[in-house]
This record gives sequence, C-alpha cells and structure tokens, in this order.
Amino acid sequence: MNNFQESCFSVLVLLVLLLQGSCSDPGVVHKAVGDSLELIADYPKDGLEVQWTYNETVFAEFDEANINLVRPKLFHKRLKMKKDSISITVEDLELRDSGSFSIIANTNSVQYPTKIIMLHVHELIRDVQIEYSDSWLQSENICTFHLRCLASGDPNPSYSWSGHQIQTQGGYLNISLRPAESATLTCTANNTYSVKYTTETVVCREKSEGQRFCIKMNA
Repeated sequence: MNNFQESCFSVLVLLVLLLQGSCSDPGVVHKAVGDSLELIADYPKDGLEVQWTYNETVFAEFDEANINLVRPKLFHKRLKMKKDSISITVEDLELRDSGSFSIIANTNSVQYPTKIIMLHVHELIRDVQIEYSDSWLQSENICTFHLRCLASGDPNPSYSWSGHQIQTQGGYLNISLRPAESATLTCTANNTYSVKYTTETVVCREKSEGQRFCIKMNA
C-alpha cells in the first residue's frame, strides 16, 4: 500500500470512528400515564450549550447560564426546568408523549455524543368490570354463574380471581352454588404498570317453594 492509499485509509477510519461516536445507542424507557421523564445533561458547565429535542423538534436550550423554552406549548406547561443540574422534566406524561427525545450537547471544543431516549407511555388500568350470566340446574339443585372480568389498559392486562376458596388465573370463572349460598369474588387486573380490582357478590336464592333464582349483587 503506497503513502497516498495509507493516508486515504486513515482518513476513512477516522471518519467512521467520529460518526460512531457522534450518537449514543438509544435507551428505551417505559412509563405509565401520569409519570415523569427527567432529561439530564450531565456535562461540565463551562462553555456548555445544550438542545433538547422531541421527535427531532427542538423544544428547549441551555446556554451556560439559563434554560430557555423554544416551544413552550409543546408539552403545555408540563415542563419543569432545573438549571443547577441542567435538566428538564416532562411531568404528567400522556399517551401522545411517546416518541424520541434527544439531548445534544457541545462546547467550543467538544461535541458530546447525542443521548437518545425512546419513550413508550402506557395506559393505566382505569376500570375493572365483571359481567356474568347464570342458569338454574334443576337436576343438580344448583345455580351456575359464568363470570367474565373486563378491563382496558396498555399493554393488555392479565386477570386473577380470589374469594370463596378460589385462587385462579384468567379472565373467565365458573362457579356453582346451592340455594341460600353466596360467594364474594374479586377480580384483579394487572398490566405491569398498574393494578386494579373489583369485587362482586353472587347469590343463589330461593324465591318460593320449588322456584329458585340466581342474582348478582354489588359488594
């Protein structure tokens, strides 16, 4: 390899190394609705300039002394700034906040690797409901209840049942009761980011001689 080829190869290697060092690997962060995301520029302050971006749009800047909001309406008064720690916190996260955040920092002599945060905001479980149907089995003299637990959330919740000597997993539950028996049952929905439950009481009740019916009551 001659001197010209060696020089070109060295320059090419240097460019590749510089490009690799210009951006750090993205960090994936999972948060629930209502949580906060703190974006810290933890670099020496002397001559430091910082830009915070959201989906490639600059929304705040730091110029060695102050943090200035470039687009204050972007997060609608949900930004908390700390110039001492050079940080911005996005408070009360919403589902629509999911996206790519970047922290771009440099001085006159140093370009720091860009920090990239991929944020995923997940929905909390808001409501848990128990739906049911029932039937009377004359031949066995029992009420049979078919219960289903329902809840919304992101990711989709898993379910568990407890009560009346029952401990089981899944969204469906079948239970049989004899006349005058009752059962108080709790369905718990869990999606990693939140847990919520509801409780209902089912009763097999005698209405009159030879007639029975099954009812569900709120606990």
